[in-house]
Amino acid sequence: MGLTGFLLIGLGGALGSICRGLISFIFCSFSPWTTLFVNVCGAFLIGLFVKLMENSSDPDLFKAFWIIGVCGGFTTFSTFGIEILDMLKSSQWSMSFIYVFLNVFGSVLAIIAAFRIFSFFQS
Repeated sequence: MGLTGFLLIGLGGALGSICRGLISFIFCSFSPWTTLFVNVCGAFLIGLFVKLMENSSDPDLFKAFWIIGVCGGFTTFSTFGIEILDMLKSSQWSMSFIYVFLNVFGSVLAIIAAFRIFSFFQS
């Protein structure tokens, strides 16, 4: 990937991070539930972008901007990790398990849903 690809990742990452900040501002929270919402929405978007990329004439640049940049800046695995650690430190064992399950399972379901929705509109 050349300089163009890295610039697209940076621009997409900035856009995704701004959108992530707006979501937190709208919900007035940096809570685990906001992070869950962002991660599942980001997974859905990645699913849509992967399907859109299948017909792209230049999938590397598309992937650089939308998937690595925008979605990478929007979703927040590091915040997810620290929130789990905080729950574990305060002995919220059940809540941490539920939170991990919802993030992982919810993200996979969101990608599947995006694939199905895309396929539905392509038919």
